[in-house]
This record gives sequence, structure tokens and C-alpha cells, in this order.
Amino acid sequence: MNTAAPRDSRISHILALLLLWAVGTACAQSVGSTVSQSPLANYAALFDTLVGQNFEAGRSICDQLARDFPGHPAVEYGYASVIYAYLCDAEDTTGAARLEEHVAHCLDACEAWERRNPDSARSQREYYVGAALSVSGLTMNRTGEKIRGIRRLMSSRDHFDRCIELDPNFYDAFMGRGAYRYAAAQSMGMFSWLPFVPSKKQGWSDLTIAVEQSSFSRYAAMSAMVWILIDEARYAEANDMIEQGLARFPSARTVLLPKLSLEKKTGRWGAAFGTAQELLRQFLSLPNQNGYEIVGLYRTLMDCCDHLGRTEQAVAYAHEGLRVPLTTYARERRTETLRTLEERVFRAEAKQ
Repeated sequence: MNTAAPRDSRISHILALLLLWAVGTACAQSVGSTVSQSPLANYAALFDTLVGQNFEAGRSICDQLARDFPGHPAVEYGYASVIYAYLCDAEDTTGAARLEEHVAHCLDACEAWERRNPDSARSQREYYVGAALSVSGLTMNRTGEKIRGIRRLMSSRDHFDRCIELDPNFYDAFMGRGAYRYAAAQSMGMFSWLPFVPSKKQGWSDLTIAVEQSSFSRYAAMSAMVWILIDEARYAEANDMIEQGLARFPSARTVLLPKLSLEKKTGRWGAAFGTAQELLRQFLSLPNQNGYEIVGLYRTLMDCCDHLGRTEQAVAYAHEGLRVPLTTYARERRTETLRTLEERVFRAEAKQ
């Protein structure tokens, strides 16, 4: 709905938020008890694991779906969703090839379904194809295949359109279409006079429908909308949405990251310091980190301390940030952050 942008610039990533939200009561159930007789009925339980970054639980739900619905496109899109949610959380591309395999299997399954029974659940097939193409396009953007990625995202929009035409009450498809419309309007503003370019108003309207009426995309739509509100400096509305998220998911990084962004933009440096510390604690506890988020949080902590008058602590955080091991991918994307940390250390040493 973006793609190598920092966390505070999420409009280019909004389509990705099809994937997310929440730990809730579904996670308290066993995997077997969350699987019903309809694959789509289980997407709420699946996405309920992803906002809390419970990727193993998400894979377990997909494994159960695979046993109950072998060969169904919902299974393959589910696996692709888990991988993409991980890529978003880790700010990495590891696993992209495996994601594309699941997307290909999903598209093949939809084609086979159409050949067997072209009139059966057409709106669902259009949704699966649109959703699979969406995560594929976003992944291609992340891995540098931007032209192919854009084509897939545009194609995904067409499938969401057809899904809604076939079933105007398939409200979860409004999430995908709304995210695309808003992102396209954001990136193609100079061409807004052309008839095929959607408007931000259209995108916002679709996302609102998803929040109010969708079966499993409500919190994904809210998560997209909160970044839009922050980007547009509608801070009071953004804060209301964040408070709703915190009430249900108090430790989820998908809530804490926009919370941190809002605190920084509104100059609440004491609150931002506490949020950044919690996020740093979480990321430091995770295995296989590429360092991208960690070095960014050290830079945020440095900024907080400078604004709070804690000069020595700010310099200490700058040093910590420069010591973070980074993969080549993360280092290339954190060039400006690393330069800022180095300059902060240089200024401190120059005063000695």
C-alpha cells in the first residue's frame, strides 16, 4: 500500500498491511480449534498471530489448514502472508524466494479451481489472486525488481476490483483496493488529473469500509490508516487509533512503531525514549537480526537524550549504534543513520 524507506515513511508500504493484526483471544486457542470448515474463516486467527510477530504460531495455523484443505489457494497465500509479515518485521529480504514459491502455488491453485468449476466462489478466487499478487509485488519492490513489482501491484488492484464487483459485500477486498488507491494517489499526485489515477479520498473510503465491516482485515486497515494520519499530521486522530491498538495489543511492535513515530513528531521526547527502549529490548531479544532496526533505535535514543538534555547518555547511545553488527543489506539502507551517529560522536570528541 512501500519500499526501502525508513519506518517513519510508511505510505509506500501500506499495501503490505493486508497481512497484519493481532494476538487477541484466538492465540489462546489451540491451532486445531481455530480451523473451521472454511479457509477464509480462519484468516482472522492467522492474522491474529502476525501483529504480535508470532510467526511460528502463524505457520502452525497454515500447517493445519494444509491438512484440512490440501491444495487450496488459501493455504498458499497464508504461508506467503507469514513470510511477508516476517520480512516486514525484520526489515529484510531473507525468505523472499520461498514467498514467491507460495505465491506461484496460490495462483496455480486458483487457475486449477477455475478450470474445474468456473462459476464456483469467483469472488474468493479473485481475492486470493489479488492478495497473492500484492505480497509478491511488494516483495519484488524490496528485492529491487521494482518494474515487475509495480506490474504485480497494478494487477492485484484489478483482481480486488473484480472481487468487489462480483460480491459488493466482500469487505476484506476493500482493504487491498483502498491501500492500493491511497498509495497510488500518493506516488502519482502530479498525474491526478488522469482518469485512471485514483484519489486519496477513494483510498480512505475503502479503508474505512474495511475497518467497519470486514471479517478479518479491520486491524490491518487501521494499521494502514494510522501511518496515513501521521504522514498527514492528523496527530489527534492517529493517537486515538494507537490507543485502540494499545488497549488490545500493548506490546506489539506494529503498534509501538507508529506510537514512537507520533511521539517524535509531536515532541514528546520522554515518552519516545520509553517506547524506543521497549522496542530495542524486543529487537535485541530476537534471533537472526540484520541490525537495521537496532541501529535505528539507538539513533532515536540518542536524539531523545539530546532533546532531554542528557548529553553523555546521547553520546553513549551513538557509540552503541556504531557497534551494531549489520548485514550488507542493512548497512546500505542505514547509510544516513550511521553518518548521523558518527557526526554525533565527532562533535562530542571535538569538545573534549
